[in-house]
Amino acid sequence: MPFSNVAIYEQIVRESYAEMVSVTERGRTLKDDGSGFIITYDKSHTSFKKSMIVVTFSGMWVEAIFHLFMVKNHSKNQFSKYEKDSYKEKLKRLGITDSSVLDYAEKFQKTRNELIHEKAFMDKGEIKLAQAEAEIAYKIVDHVSTCVAI
Repeated sequence: MPFSNVAIYEQIVRESYAEMVSVTERGRTLKDDGSGFIITYDKSHTSFKKSMIVVTFSGMWVEAIFHLFMVKNHSKNQFSKYEKDSYKEKLKRLGITDSSVLDYAEKFQKTRNELIHEKAFMDKGEIKLAQAEAEIAYKIVDHVSTCVAI
């Protein structure tokens, strides 16, 4: 494999995801009657921060793995031709056929773009839970990493 940070990006995704899950679980206490959970306020926002790291680095990982795959298996010209494609189309070019992963890719790309290119004044009327969005990003990385060899 040529020199690349793709393995580091994946490691950051996996470590940040694990920490996000751990912090979230530690902040939940089962109610005495078993009817639900009491959520402890996280004043340092650790779970939120880790979920943002998962989303950000998952996007970097998808871009990096796509670049490496296209250049290795096709050419730099082929990569350039498809570089602006959606994540869904990029994953298809990587050979991903699982429809749930491809559907996640569409949702993930929108979330990732909103996070990276924040326009706080442009309310889309939608509230997203950072940890749920990180879960989607993680599922993409986890699935693709088992299907694509670089």
